[in-house]
Amino acid sequence: MNRVIGGIVLAGASTAAADGVEQAATPEPPGRHLIYAELLGKGGAYGLGYELSITPRFSIGTAVSYAVLRDQTIATAAPYLHASVLRFGKNTLFGELGATFVHSRIPSPVPDWDGMSESGAGGFASLGWERAWRHVVFRASGSVVAGEGGLAPWLGIAIGYRP
Repeated sequence: MNRVIGGIVLAGASTAAADGVEQAATPEPPGRHLIYAELLGKGGAYGLGYELSITPRFSIGTAVSYAVLRDQTIATAAPYLHASVLRFGKNTLFGELGATFVHSRIPSPVPDWDGMSESGAGGFASLGWERAWRHVVFRASGSVVAGEGGLAPWLGIAIGYRP
């Protein structure tokens, strides 16, 4: 009887250990949310962004910024669609397509003038490289920006956290 109980205990212990090894070997899938800070990106000179994965290849997101240059304030919002084109290990080639909405305001320094305020919109198309670790994401991209002033090239980098 002791041998039967001992055999059951050993069998249960070896099964539990095997289950523990299998669980440790399978990596945790990356989170669906990405929070990032960017420099010279979609939001202008600098910005903060949020992205939500809707499929393994496609995400939707937005980047926002608020800058004060002397007395001028510039607020920017840039919603976009992010697509992972090619993946090789931790590296990804991606593309983004989106719009940029900008509002600029200059307050009046004199009583006879009300100041100036203007809003506008444009679009952008980006191609970039991403390196992703477990929770940290680094991106660098080149873009073509279109707006009132015509077409212009633009470069940007971003670092983000995926919980």
